[in-house]
Amino acid sequence: MINDILIKSFNLQNDIDLTELLTRKLESTGLSKTQFEKLGGIQRRSLDGILNRTSKQTDIINLLKLGEFLELDFQDLLVIYFKYRPTEEIKELQNSIEITFLNKFFDLKTLTQLSFINKDTSLEELKSRVCNFFQLKNIYEYEKVLNEALYSRTKKTFSDKMKDFWIKSSYKYFELINNPNDYSRNNLVKLIPKIKPYTINVGNGLIIVFRALYNVGVTVVFQPKVPKTQIRGATFVINNKPCIVITDLNQNYATIWFALIHELHHVLFDLEDIKETTYHLTGEPDLFLLQEDKANKFAAEYLISEEKMRYIEPMIHNELMVSRFAEKCQVHPSIIYAQFQFRQHKIGNNYWPAFKEVFPNIENLKKNLNVSNWDITSLDVAANKIKQILTV
Repeated sequence: MINDILIKSFNLQNDIDLTELLTRKLESTGLSKTQFEKLGGIQRRSLDGILNRTSKQTDIINLLKLGEFLELDFQDLLVIYFKYRPTEEIKELQNSIEITFLNKFFDLKTLTQLSFINKDTSLEELKSRVCNFFQLKNIYEYEKVLNEALYSRTKKTFSDKMKDFWIKSSYKYFELINNPNDYSRNNLVKLIPKIKPYTINVGNGLIIVFRALYNVGVTVVFQPKVPKTQIRGATFVINNKPCIVITDLNQNYATIWFALIHELHHVLFDLEDIKETTYHLTGEPDLFLLQEDKANKFAAEYLISEEKMRYIEPMIHNELMVSRFAEKCQVHPSIIYAQFQFRQHKIGNNYWPAFKEVFPNIENLKKNLNVSNWDITSLDVAANKIKQILTV
């Protein structure tokens, strides 16, 4: 409302002001200015402060009384009144609009935890931070421009601020990376059978696969999880090219590989559906794409088949046997253990705390993959670094 009033006030074409309106009204009613003041219960000093624009703060009660006498709609009254108010007062109103906008669309407390901002960040610093990070001309483009790009087709928006922030930052990230390679489904189909052995290479396997995928037009980036979201992965379509985000939601090496193959299933079989919605989230409810079971089954079967799992399960506590079998199957042993945990979970057994020693620590892996998005100056900086990493 305040923003609308200020826009109308700045664009007011005629030079009419409240003094002229009051003079006309007094002439038409036969009242003097003194009589109006007495009848309205307004002191001369307060009225002159409104009419001559000399008051430091607006006396809203007396302004309302004047508006009633002039028979002005409240918004019309404010439009005329603020046309001539001091710049400082207009600036205060604009600040209140901006604070309201930022608080509406950003979870400032969580963004502080992510080091996106700090607790002492001023309004001007916060505005600059958002604009620089997303490469926006002003903060309002965060809603307007990015909403048009992401939500216009489906009319879908999120009340969850952090989920919205994650989606928009991911979209902008891929837009800035702008993979120059053409996407080829045929080349992706040829590449997928070659991926599995790289699970054994804990230090560099993922980045090698990411580079190979980038070369066939599929951009994959790894991002740290965002508080208050359950996003395990996501697939976007930007410039008709598939783009994948993998997160460290469960802090689990095997899960990261599973999430990658899961998203590649969406690229292979659901790309046309995703084009209609621009993106798909895995780990969050999504009414526009109902292929999660198929994608999960595809990923599980690809990494270690049902038949092979039935063979190795009776020997699951024999680490040597599992290790040898994993080598034969060309997968990291943690993938077998993770599948076993999941299969047991489905029949009501809890093996999640077991086998911790066989799961690689992913912290070093994350250092090779992740250009932290949240504490950098802009997504453009991160995008350029990622392009250097992915370009062979």
